Amino acid sequence: MRMSLLQLALGSILAFSPVLALGQGIQTGGGPPMPSVDSVTPKRGPVEGGTTVTILGDYFPQSARVSFGGVEAQQVVVVNPGRITAVTPPHHAGRVAVAVGGGVRGWAFTYEKERKE
Repeated sequence: MRMSLLQLALGSILAFSPVLALGQGIQTGGGPPMPSVDSVTPKRGPVEGGTTVTILGDYFPQSARVSFGGVEAQQVVVVNPGRITAVTPPHHAGRVAVAVGGGVRGWAFTYEKERKE
């Protein structure tokens, strides 16, 4: 019996992932759940950084690292597995993703240049 390339690939995936085979999602048991970021407040601050933000989500480990647009945050405090406070680092103007471990919230924070009046 000849198998198509698709049948071979699908068989390999199912053989190595019993969770997928059972239709239970992609989280394979054994490791801790991946952090997820639900919200960031406030949603904007100056390019110089220094804004204290609250990040809400799930599964934040005590050793969580937080980044804004790929730049590591300062003074990260994991209040509990669903809440973190952190101070934004300096960054150029624009919208950035906020990441906690493997959890990312795209365009969750906007760095703004100071407006001259």
